Amino acid sequence: MSTGRMWWSSVARTLVAATRVERRWCDPQDLTRAAVALVAGSVIGWAVDDRMAWAMMMVGTFICGICTLLPATRDRFSVSLISGAVFSAAVFAGVYLHELGWWFLLFLFVGSYVAGLWRAFGIVPGIRSCLMVIGAMITADLSPDVHQGLVMARWIAVGAGIVVVAQFLPPYGMRHHNQRRNLAALYGALAGYAAAGSAGRLPSTPFTLARTALGVLPSFARRPAGPLFALYGAAEEVRRALKATAHSKDVPRAAVAAVLRAVAAAVRSGRAFDLDTALGTSAQELERWRGPEADLVMPRLAEVLDLTRYTLRRSDRPGEFDLGEHHLVGFPAGAARFGRQRMAAELRPGAPLFMNTVRLAVGAVAGEAVGRWTGDFGGHGLPSHGFWAALTTILVLFPDYGHTLTRGWGRSAGSVIGGVVAWALLLPDVWNHGALVVAATVLALLAFCALLMGQWVLNIFITAWIVFLIGGIGLFPTAEAAWGRAADTVVGALVGMAVFLILPTYHHNRLPELLARWVEAQRDLLGALLDGYARAGAVDPAVLDALRHHVRRTREQLEAAIGSLAHEPHSHRARWNATELGAIQAAVFDVGHAAALVHGSLPRTPSDAVPETALFAAEVRDHLDRLAEDLALDAPLRTGDLRKAFDRIASGGRLAQLTDPTQPDGISHARSRALTACLRTVTSVEHLERAALGRAA
Repeated sequence: MSTGRMWWSSVARTLVAATRVERRWCDPQDLTRAAVALVAGSVIGWAVDDRMAWAMMMVGTFICGICTLLPATRDRFSVSLISGAVFSAAVFAGVYLHELGWWFLLFLFVGSYVAGLWRAFGIVPGIRSCLMVIGAMITADLSPDVHQGLVMARWIAVGAGIVVVAQFLPPYGMRHHNQRRNLAALYGALAGYAAAGSAGRLPSTPFTLARTALGVLPSFARRPAGPLFALYGAAEEVRRALKATAHSKDVPRAAVAAVLRAVAAAVRSGRAFDLDTALGTSAQELERWRGPEADLVMPRLAEVLDLTRYTLRRSDRPGEFDLGEHHLVGFPAGAARFGRQRMAAELRPGAPLFMNTVRLAVGAVAGEAVGRWTGDFGGHGLPSHGFWAALTTILVLFPDYGHTLTRGWGRSAGSVIGGVVAWALLLPDVWNHGALVVAATVLALLAFCALLMGQWVLNIFITAWIVFLIGGIGLFPTAEAAWGRAADTVVGALVGMAVFLILPTYHHNRLPELLARWVEAQRDLLGALLDGYARAGAVDPAVLDALRHHVRRTREQLEAAIGSLAHEPHSHRARWNATELGAIQAAVFDVGHAAALVHGSLPRTPSDAVPETALFAAEVRDHLDRLAEDLALDAPLRTGDLRKAFDRIASGGRLAQLTDPTQPDGISHARSRALTACLRTVTSVEHLERAALGRAA
């Protein structure tokens, strides 16, 4: 296939993706509160009989309402208060930045760069940070002077305050609602994996989301949330037990899955009834289960059930919780430190989000400059400013090719359709101010409902709302408003897509590097685990948790890159095709399975220690280090070394002489498990090497 046809095929796929409608809805309670705030702001603005006040209050309630509708890890009060305060501050800052003229682009570059870095905390925090930058752009571009700008900013801040007040409306729910929701999703994923057995793969994303939700809690809130931390730690134990018994035929998988689903439902709802009624016959079946697999899985399930019942009894009473009795993993000692670690990981050149922050900063400045330069399109648009073009560029640019082009096409199509619809609706001369207020409010509410349904659907309602908003103010003719909004959006989308193509990130070219990073992370984890055989308690749980989290993050980045390949031009393909990438993903999962087996066999008493295993730990580190280096440099892989090292150490008597005179058969069961875990590590790494060799094999 020629290069031109590859590009056209890629564009066609992004166009098809842009027209897809997602069947996703916001949380009904959050949607109701945002709708109440929007209606209240519109009514108050209309009642004061000031059209500018009405429009700016709607802007404040609309944008801050969106911040509360997006999924969050913090509670809704914190999200609304922080978003409202930062957005209001940005709006007031924009009033004074307006006086700088073109020098405003320098501040826009810095603000957009910081917003891009905030993506390190997730997609939703990144979008919220972009909305804060947009707040500064509103008054920097649209305010005619400082006095009028301050009036606009005050009414926008009032709208943001209304959103904060709306969060006090009932129902209030339980404490740590978002943490519970993520933990419930984690236990739901464990239930699915338990039911699938060896045929399933446990995704790491639920663990990452639950860990992040708990990690953002400040230090003073961690003691009340102690049971939730313990439930997360117990989930780690359940994961290891399920992986260790994945190939066993004696595990009552349906019963185990039922227990985990019952835990998920109870944690989410906070009702003990959901736990006790869901167990039913599953608990009886598990009580009759006997064997080594039961001895491994049942204690973990029993602890999970105890923790769940404790959590339900004290769901809204902090009390004291003895963390030392349970599997509390080593989280950072506060939300601030947790945030610094996430941010620092993306500051270095070559980090997954580093290039996206550069693109976002360059794109925002380019969109603003092009928007100002195009002006009012020869008298057929709005007065000269780059607000909507820059806004679109900021919201279009994503870290990968597929999402950027899909959002670009989707926002453009939705804005054009929305502009035409608004223009057609406003053609009859029957719209007084009251009717415009009602129509704008209804369109904003529809935009809230369509927030998660897709860019093109969302922008139909947003564009129509903006046109009615401008019509309600009466500053510009309707036709110019409809045309100007659509044209600026198309221009901004084209700028965003062009910036991505000029400063691209094609994941086909990054796969060897991403796989190398995962190998390096797995090297550190396996090395620490194997060193843990030296003596009982040799592994620091906090260090182990940090290493495991790093492995999961690098694995998620690798899987996200593989998942985005379908939209990219094939001319950027790297060394593996789709089949080979599937084999690599299976091998990555197999190595993780081996690490779980190593962890599950760690010594618990001094007699279980196997100090000889530390020799093999050094060999594993060296081998995986060489493998990561070969992958990063795209060099021929040096394979077979780990098997030779294992055979040499074993045959040399260090690992082969796993005898214990106190045992009847002369073999220490603890040491036998250590040898099995080492051998499983060797075979899983060999599986990965064969998969990475690909066509060269």
